[in-house]
Amino acid sequence: MKNLKISIIVMLSVLLNQTNVFAQKVSPLTLGVKAGFNYSSLNITFIDVDKFKTGYHFGAFARINTGQFFAVQPELIFSKKGAQVNYSIDFIKGNVALDLQYLDLPILGVAKLSNTFSLQAGPYASVLLDSKIIHNSNIPFLNLSYDLGTNLFSKMDYGFVAGGEMKIGNIGTGVRYNYGLGKVEKVKQILNTDFTLTNARNTVWQVYLTYTF
Repeated sequence: MKNLKISIIVMLSVLLNQTNVFAQKVSPLTLGVKAGFNYSSLNITFIDVDKFKTGYHFGAFARINTGQFFAVQPELIFSKKGAQVNYSIDFIKGNVALDLQYLDLPILGVAKLSNTFSLQAGPYASVLLDSKIIHNSNIPFLNLSYDLGTNLFSKMDYGFVAGGEMKIGNIGTGVRYNYGLGKVEKVKQILNTDFTLTNARNTVWQVYLTYTF
């Protein structure tokens, strides 16, 4: 019984010490940069094909600590999204990708579980910068890239972001899911009614590294 009491006292002392260290390290504002990979698709309900494509993102963020366990984190991120369809016709194999380039502005609430782990969630808004159709195949002279500009698609997108992050020292790594609520295709007016052909929406998985100054 005596040993049990001593063990409990030691554990409580360690826990309180860790909590104090956590509290002492909170600063009002931290700045950082980030970069990583995208695994994106367009949520098109009536098409059952391989729609995922790889891309990348990079940008900067500011973490505004509002308390010991909570922060607000706005970010400014360049992100390549879109979708890809793979095909095979006789001896020709390849893929056609829709490459959508956005400037994302997520504003996230951060729940700090410890000095190392945090959960993040919040809304985002995006501005479409450019779009391309890219064709790649096993026959080189068929490969091409065609700039579509921004006129065919909605110039604005919005949605929600959620994920988790692990940070050790100045280096962090995380995983996120972005779910778009806006229609990618530009909305057209037909008989005074909003109309789009596909109702496609952006969905993106992101894996990234961060560096905090």
